[in-house]
Amino acid sequence: MSNQGEKRSHSDNNFLQNWLKRKTPSPNEVANERTDETNLHYQPMNNMQQGISPDTSFVTNIITASSSIPESEISVEELSTNELICDLVEPNLVDLNESYFVTSIVTELHELQSLVLTCKNLIKQSRSPDFSEEIFTTDINLFCTSLKNTTTKLELLYPSDNRKYNDDELRYLVSCGPYRDLNLSYPQNTELKKKNKQCSFTSNWYKNFPFLEYSIKKDACFCFCCRLFSSGPGSERAEDAWVTTGVSSWSKMTGKKRNKIAQNTDTIISPHGLGSDGKLVKHFKSITHTMAENRLLNFSQKRTNIDLMLNAQRRLADQKREEILKLNEKIVVTLLDVARFLSRQSLSFQGDADSERNFVAAVNMIRRCDPVLDQWFKDVNLRPYHTSYLHHDSQNELIKLLGSAVHKSILNDINNAPFISITTDSTMDASHKEIYTIVVRFVKNSVVQERIISVAQLNSKVGQDICEHILEQLKICGISTDKIIAQSYDNASNMSGKRLGVQACLSKCLNRSIMYIPCSTHSVNLVLQHGSRVSIDYINCFGILQELYNFFTGGIKRHALLCEELSKTSYGLLVKDLSKTRWSNRYEAIRAVIISYQQIMITLQKLSGIDIDNNTRQAATNLFKKLCSFTFYTVLLFLKNIMASSNALIVHLQKPEMDISTSIDMVKDTINLLHQMHDDHMSLDAIIEVSRKDLEKLNVNVDINVEFQRLRRRNKELKSLHEYYRIIFQKMIMSMNEEFKSYSSVLITNLKYFANLSVTWINMFSREDAKQICSIVPGIDDYELLFFEIQLLKSKIIEFNNIANVLNTIETTDVYPRAQRVFQYLLTIPISIATNERSFSKLKIIKNYLRTNMTDERLFHLMLCALEKDHLDQLNLNHLAKEWSKMKDRRIELP
Repeated sequence: MSNQGEKRSHSDNNFLQNWLKRKTPSPNEVANERTDETNLHYQPMNNMQQGISPDTSFVTNIITASSSIPESEISVEELSTNELICDLVEPNLVDLNESYFVTSIVTELHELQSLVLTCKNLIKQSRSPDFSEEIFTTDINLFCTSLKNTTTKLELLYPSDNRKYNDDELRYLVSCGPYRDLNLSYPQNTELKKKNKQCSFTSNWYKNFPFLEYSIKKDACFCFCCRLFSSGPGSERAEDAWVTTGVSSWSKMTGKKRNKIAQNTDTIISPHGLGSDGKLVKHFKSITHTMAENRLLNFSQKRTNIDLMLNAQRRLADQKREEILKLNEKIVVTLLDVARFLSRQSLSFQGDADSERNFVAAVNMIRRCDPVLDQWFKDVNLRPYHTSYLHHDSQNELIKLLGSAVHKSILNDINNAPFISITTDSTMDASHKEIYTIVVRFVKNSVVQERIISVAQLNSKVGQDICEHILEQLKICGISTDKIIAQSYDNASNMSGKRLGVQACLSKCLNRSIMYIPCSTHSVNLVLQHGSRVSIDYINCFGILQELYNFFTGGIKRHALLCEELSKTSYGLLVKDLSKTRWSNRYEAIRAVIISYQQIMITLQKLSGIDIDNNTRQAATNLFKKLCSFTFYTVLLFLKNIMASSNALIVHLQKPEMDISTSIDMVKDTINLLHQMHDDHMSLDAIIEVSRKDLEKLNVNVDINVEFQRLRRRNKELKSLHEYYRIIFQKMIMSMNEEFKSYSSVLITNLKYFANLSVTWINMFSREDAKQICSIVPGIDDYELLFFEIQLLKSKIIEFNNIANVLNTIETTDVYPRAQRVFQYLLTIPISIATNERSFSKLKIIKNYLRTNMTDERLFHLMLCALEKDHLDQLNLNHLAKEWSKMKDRRIELP
């Protein structure tokens, strides 16, 4: 070590030793020092312009620098806890922004004189060759803080000192209240014990005297109000014992003839005539105590102490700090709001360059309308860490915070529901990953809700693996599997298989039978798919429709000519694609061709005659001939009529609020409608006549006899053209009828005892149904009571015509608990996996070919925000801003 370093170390040691040897100043000295204008303040370590010389003692430099700084130049920012040199007092005792006098610090160091060994170690540290002022200061800080915590707690909390407290100390003590340790074992007075009198303090007195406190050090009790606020009006007759020395006359605390009662009961004030009042009652009824209690009340209602109120500069600094904290909160709330808007609308956050990102662009747009916000971002370089929170990592934090809040809100609703059901489906995303979505169906406030709880990758399509994935996700979400009553998947073998499908594996893993409901929309699609294959005429019809779509969308000129023709009418529709997965879309494709049939024919004629490439001209000619076919147009009209009824069924079955009872009734109604269409020969023959008349209006020559002779070559037993078309119509109707009956039987088998709860069959509800339902639905104790509750609700069920409305009425009255539970069970049973399919639509928007590198966690949170918009809109952004500040150490501070 250099001579200069040794000199500095020796100087520091002498200073500390001399400081420790100083005596505690007298009250006059304290008063004189408090009136001095040169007070010791904490200063930032890096401020070397305030008279701090490296040649003098380090501790001396602190005092020299602090005494040379006027109080008006000290701001709240300079008193930041990140820049304080040391903290010699308990942080909770006095606010960190307050200044402390030199005498206070000297007194505190004098109290540490007994710990000579620790001080010697610190002195040795200052002599070390590797002496560092920062490390030395930190050690001093930790040493003084820990020691002060132990020494000042007895002094301040245990009432044994009658010294005068300043306003800061009073404010802290008032906030703590009277010290009471109910677990103490109080010492006993042996002489009083021999006389069989009250010989110790008892905690029972605390209940009747809220300001009573006990000092372990003096084994005496004090009055909290009088000890702190003994001086003032009404204190002329104050008893010093309750303020300074303490009261320990235990036998006289409750008065004569009541000592034994006080030992065993909480009541110590007995009726008149049993004896005189004891010291407790006399003091706490006295005028002296009442005035002291009023002074305590007035002091606690003060916003700040008088010194702080008189210090205008400090008040301005506090106001400025409060404004900065509120501005910081406004900034975070604004960023959260921008993230909520983008995620809600399924918009991307980032772009090719930082300036082109949607998130940054949205913030800049708001800045143009808010000058305060704009100035905050302009002052980024003036702040210590230059943080603006526009980086993509900060954006991911905001997305995670929003998604987690939505997820937590959904899980709270699910955990409060009595029953849940599970639906699962998968699709391939833009990055060629198999993504599985899990949706939970439950009832909240009589409203059926289907909420997505998981979007995760699984590289398997085996039923057992999918089942384990479902159970794992439920465990992560904290959802109990005991609530699961039903499940629904598509009709794929790995999902609906009775032995190795997910539905079988889930029942096996949970060791109980879980009801399986086939997806209604997939089942209806299969009905249409199988019915469309019963005749070659249906296959040819759908083939021509797809060929027509491919032709017009395969070239710009063809599509432009068709749009030109359609623009001449007010009802024309563009040709639509035939979906391979959603057969209900085929109804829209058939309807578009029938409505725009004339415009399509005109466009094909134009394309056949203009001078363009041979392939286009030849394709247009062939399509024109096919559309002029009587068989094509007749089958097209029939498919439009029959698919209109099935499409209405599919649309209703996709609604989340649809209940299983209503869906069974709708399937039955569809079956009855198909029966009527099958037996109504006149309606089938009318389709043929309508087809002939429409083609005549379109100037398409149709020779019925030629058409009949062509068809008779296939079947010589045909007697008329109407008979031929009637047969192919009835084939499709019979096929669909059988498929619907098969699907309906599955539903009725699973819910045969619940079928009579529907509006149609409610009058047939029997005791046997109630008994079977009681064994199925958990939580119902008596089937007889259930039966009578349903009997009382019959009129309301018929009146409301909806189980959800009936359940809403029951929950508001809370009179039919068993019926309420049964209806909740019915509404929880899933109908379809349409919610999973809708989530795939959002998945394709959020994770498109430009965002294939998105992580699964970010994808899940974005999909939650896009799908569960009602939960997202209800989030409290101010509360989320506080959570954001607690996620990690932030560079800005919030209120």
